[in-house]
Amino acid sequence: MRQAAVGQPDLADQQFESNLAGLEVTLAPEHLHTLDEVSTPTLNYPAPMHGELRAMLQFAGTTVDGAPSSVYPPLLRSDIRY
Repeated sequence: MRQAAVGQPDLADQQFESNLAGLEVTLAPEHLHTLDEVSTPTLNYPAPMHGELRAMLQFAGTTVDGAPSSVYPPLLRSDIRY
């Protein structure tokens, strides 16, 4: 446990107080949208060509984080279920 020092608060105390104040900040939906746009990474080849296929194989028709996926067509033709 830390003991309080007499005098001016140290940098860790100031940072802690600043971090607590940040919990009170609420961003508007348009700000969140802008942050999502500017922080979305641009993936190199071959990632862009595997997006839909990856979702089909990974999520197989479920909706994850609001994004629906379809089922990989060869899986639909098979009677085998896992």
